[in-house]
Amino acid sequence: MRISVKTIHHINCNELKLVGKGLTEADFEDVEKQVEELVENNEVNVILNLEEVNVINSLGLKSLIKVFTTCRNHGGDMYIVNISDKISQVLLLTKLNTVLNIATSLNDAINQFAIENES
Repeated sequence: MRISVKTIHHINCNELKLVGKGLTEADFEDVEKQVEELVENNEVNVILNLEEVNVINSLGLKSLIKVFTTCRNHGGDMYIVNISDKISQVLLLTKLNTVLNIATSLNDAINQFAIENES
């Protein structure tokens, strides 16, 4: 099942609410395309809301890293919110939890972008 993406605009960032399973590269094509479009419009701060994504594998992790790198290379950042226990374990085992920004809540991520924007 391909991941569907809903974009929600916030003041200093865009939230991409994902629904589906992140088990193949093709599952994340729409996510990567959406991020590229945002970056082209100089909207480089992204929140990936994984509330409705239960599992992810190495191909999904690759896409998360690609989105993170795209945002960072254009002067922005990415936060991940609402991760399931299974995804949290995968991030812990791969040590990606030390590389990727994981916020405790959507509001926390939005506030982080507001703080970064003030600096």
